[in-house]
Amino acid sequence: MAKKSKNISDSIDLSRKKKKELDVETNIKVAYKTGKILFGKSQVLRQLRQKPFKMMIIAQNCPTDFENQLNYYNSLQGNSIFIYKYKGSSWELGLAMGKPYMISVIGINEFGDSALLSLKTKEQ
Repeated sequence: MAKKSKNISDSIDLSRKKKKELDVETNIKVAYKTGKILFGKSQVLRQLRQKPFKMMIIAQNCPTDFENQLNYYNSLQGNSIFIYKYKGSSWELGLAMGKPYMISVIGINEFGDSALLSLKTKEQ
């Protein structure tokens, strides 16, 4: 009978997996396909005046006057909207949604199957 050799990999517990970091780009695309999202300055502002979003994502290079305007409307509604500052440019935010153009702001009404809501708990 052959003797079994004991490898180092046999003693390591491979069932524990490394905790994955939240991939924002993938979750933006999932929210776009399965949830309810508006994007673009005029559409987001129009909707923001009527009904607040659950979350807004702003590109890093979003104009400061527009960002101040969004913060103003958010303060009028009691700061009920979570505003996430995306770490990429508006080109990258557009590509994350699968669009070939720049998107400076995204307003999310329903998250769908995405895990973007966990960004809110991560920031706090």
